[in-house]
Amino acid sequence: MFGKKDKEPWTKPFSPEVAKRVSRIPTGELEMWTDQAIYELGRCLSGWQKSRGDVYLEEARKGAEALHAVVEEMYKRMTRPPA
Repeated sequence: MFGKKDKEPWTKPFSPEVAKRVSRIPTGELEMWTDQAIYELGRCLSGWQKSRGDVYLEEARKGAEALHAVVEEMYKRMTRPPA
């Protein structure tokens, strides 16, 4: 009855778990988190350019997923009609 076949496929580039976690964070904290995430993404990509280590790309990929989820949540909050 409640198997995976009954659900619509997840089409976003980040997991539903990440989206759920991000939805619980206050907007002010999300704004601060984005600055730090962008810095870390740049650091990971710079590390990858220097060493070509796949660990840097994996960290950058995870960070980019989380950043995308945060931006999506902030956009949703901005465009949602007031309650």
